[in-house]
Amino acid sequence: MTLSDDIRIRRGRRTDYPALAALCAWPLRDGSPARSVRLYRRTVADLAYDLYVAEDGERPIGVVAVSYVRTLRLGGQRATLEELYVDPERRGAGVGRRLLELAVRRAAGRGARAFEARPTDEACERFLGHVGFEPAGSRYSRTLGGEGQ
Repeated sequence: MTLSDDIRIRRGRRTDYPALAALCAWPLRDGSPARSVRLYRRTVADLAYDLYVAEDGERPIGVVAVSYVRTLRLGGQRATLEELYVDPERRGAGVGRRLLELAVRRAAGRGARAFEARPTDEACERFLGHVGFEPAGSRYSRTLGGEGQ
């Protein structure tokens, strides 16, 4: 599969939630469509977050999301890949690579000193290896309470 010239990548919009939620099969937050939309809109408006959408015509076919945080250890920002999703029918055509390359360029332009990704499976690990990422240990996480806790 080759990447069509009709593919364009644009910044995510506040109004993209329904199409992106359907594309990525995002679950409803607390079972509430209105709450899910509100949280999405807050995220898109957050200056410490980048979200880009790949479209074929008017139809979203991929999304990349990156968060930024300042860290003392780095003496600057760390970019973290939060989401990279491509429509299964469009995988293998370069859409994911193009989205990730844009995200990396954007992070460098913002002055990020590191870009990290946490692969969720072996296919993701292979993809990240193909686009220049290297394993760097593992991370631990802890789920926190809801908003404001």
